[in-house]
Amino acid sequence: MSRDRWVAIDFETATREPTSACALGAAIVEDGRVIETVSWLIRPPFNEYEFWNTNVHGLSAEDTEYAPEFDEVWWEIRQVLQGARLLAHNAAFDMRVLRALLESREIDAPAYEYACTVTLARRALPALPKHTLDTVCDHCGIRLVHHDAASDAEGCARVALACADAVGAGSVSEAIAQLGIALKSLRG
Repeated sequence: MSRDRWVAIDFETATREPTSACALGAAIVEDGRVIETVSWLIRPPFNEYEFWNTNVHGLSAEDTEYAPEFDEVWWEIRQVLQGARLLAHNAAFDMRVLRALLESREIDAPAYEYACTVTLARRALPALPKHTLDTVCDHCGIRLVHHDAASDAEGCARVALACADAVGAGSVSEAIAQLGIALKSLRG
C-alpha cells in the first residue's frame, strides 16, 4: 500500500440533518495523483428532501428512490477508505455527516485521520479573495461540476495536490506538515 494515500470525500445531503446523506463522492489520491473517483447515491431516511438542498445539488427523491441506504453501501465505502487519511473541503461538514451516519447506524469504524482543504488552500494560496471549492478550483484550472459529489471529491483531491505544488512539497502529507496543519481524528 502507498505511503501517501488520501481519499477526498464529499457528501450531499437531502435535508439539514447530517444523517440525510443522498450522495457521496470519493477521490483516491496515491503518490501525488488521483487514481480513481467513485460515487454512490444513497437513499436518505424516508427518502425525504428539503427544497433548499435539492436547489443546491439537484438531487431529489426520484433520484434515490431505489438507491441503497448508507448501511447497505458502507462495506464498499469502507474498502475505498481503508488505509487512507481523509480530505474534505470544509471538512467540518463532511466529517459531521460521516460521524452521524456511522453513529446512527451503530457502525463500528476505524478512527480516520483527516485534513481540511479549505485550511490547506488558505495557507498555500493566501492571496485568493476566498477559498470556496469553486474559487480554488477555478484559480488552479481544475474542472468542477460544483455540488456533484464525485466532481467535488475529485476537485478537493486536486486542490490538495495543487496546494502541495504551490508550496514545493513532494506530497499532500508533506504540504500539510510544512504548513503546520494538524490532522484531526474522526471516530465513528
